Amino acid sequence: MRSILVIGYLDFSFHQLGGQTIKTRDLYRLLHDKLGNKVQFFDTQSLHNHKNYVWRLCLSVMRSRTIVYVPAHNNLTYIFPFLFLLSKLCRIQILYFVVGGWLVEFLRNKPLHRWMLKQIQYILPETELMCQQLCENYGFSRVRKFPNFRFTNNFIPQPHHESGKLRIVFCARIHRMKGLDVMFNLASYIQNNYIEQIAIDFWGPLYEPDEDYFFGQLQKYSCAHYRGVLMPDHIAPALSQYDVAVLPTHFYTEGLPGTVIDAYMAGIPIIVSKWKHAEEFVQDGVTGFVIPFENGDSELRNKIDLLYHNDEVLQRMKQAAFQESHQYTAEYAWDMCQSLLGIDRLDSMQ
Repeated sequence: MRSILVIGYLDFSFHQLGGQTIKTRDLYRLLHDKLGNKVQFFDTQSLHNHKNYVWRLCLSVMRSRTIVYVPAHNNLTYIFPFLFLLSKLCRIQILYFVVGGWLVEFLRNKPLHRWMLKQIQYILPETELMCQQLCENYGFSRVRKFPNFRFTNNFIPQPHHESGKLRIVFCARIHRMKGLDVMFNLASYIQNNYIEQIAIDFWGPLYEPDEDYFFGQLQKYSCAHYRGVLMPDHIAPALSQYDVAVLPTHFYTEGLPGTVIDAYMAGIPIIVSKWKHAEEFVQDGVTGFVIPFENGDSELRNKIDLLYHNDEVLQRMKQAAFQESHQYTAEYAWDMCQSLLGIDRLDSMQ
């Protein structure tokens, strides 16, 4: 039986749960839950320490019918040409699920990659803007939006708010470029103006080069605490105990950050910096707020003041955030996968 093969950074050995890893695992989980042993995987993390595993990758590819491909930069640069050649020799279709918002810029000076990508089955970005740019800038035609998604496990958040207090959460990789400087500027403002009424909790895996900076800043503010790492199934229940999430990212080419979806699944609004795709996913004043990408500290303080002093606004935004989550469920993603994979033909795969 020729299978569906998921290729990407699953990292089952070290469990570094970044956005790339989570999306790749979620795609594999979704397909495996629905299709069982018709779905296999190859973890590209294994190539870091075992270069000879490239032969395992070759065999896995040649036994497959469809490749569900979830690459980061180096994977797309060095592994994709090899996969493309094998796919042509063995008549295998490739579905490229894009993570993040960097692909348009990446392809600017890579004519060979553009030529190869035009010939695969589908390119599946997370955003409408990227779909449009790939078509207009490079003449791609087989492009469809496939948003990031989460497994909900039928979780329904219960309205949670302690009168006279506001609980803020940052749930992402603990990395300076995710906006740690903005978060600590906010902590300073809270410390000077709200004392015990507002608190910030940080959740997420630590980026080692930034650990000293993070913990050095953290000890300055009694209103801010690091709570550790949440497993994917625990994120929504944990975040539902907060009032608002904040992601002041400095990555301009973010695609759809999982933090946004996690906040919506938990039924809380999110305040984000205006990265390239922000306004496609955060409805300003409805499901959250969009603050300037640069020098947004004063605007962030204003939004926190607004939410602290207006419970009615906060509760309305919480309801809108949870309503928005419905388009990011695994069920919604599976509906799209069925047509992408030609699900009606799976039973006859040989």
